Amino acid sequence: MDFNVTLVTLVIGVVVLAACEGSVSSLKVGDCYNGPSIKEYTKITDIEIEPVSCDKPHDDEVYAVFELTDSSWKGDDYVWEKARVGCRARFEAFVGTEPEVSRYDVNIIYPLEEGWKERDNRQVRCSVIEVDIYGRDTKVTGSAKGSRR
Repeated sequence: MDFNVTLVTLVIGVVVLAACEGSVSSLKVGDCYNGPSIKEYTKITDIEIEPVSCDKPHDDEVYAVFELTDSSWKGDDYVWEKARVGCRARFEAFVGTEPEVSRYDVNIIYPLEEGWKERDNRQVRCSVIEVDIYGRDTKVTGSAKGSRR
């Protein structure tokens, strides 16, 4: 599986967090949730999530949370690339296999310009998702941690 292509097709950029059942900003490593189905590179300013136990069917599982260290905004493409590289570097430690051979795809939630400048938001959240042979998201039960899938 080509990690570069996978990430480009499943991306969420967060500027403003919606008041909803769950806040993206509260997601931590190991949290599972259901969220919107994104089929291509999309910028979303509000995102609603439903936190769920990983023992129940879910769309996403957070495998990494990290801060971007740049002090100034350097553009969407720059931030996206930093987030993509950071998520790729952390994938194998959580799943137990390289992203290119994994059955999982990746969702990346990263800050957009407004959040960066107005709220000092520098956090990136990387989640694993599973898709079927047609590229459709499928719900999974259980954790991807150490699954080597």
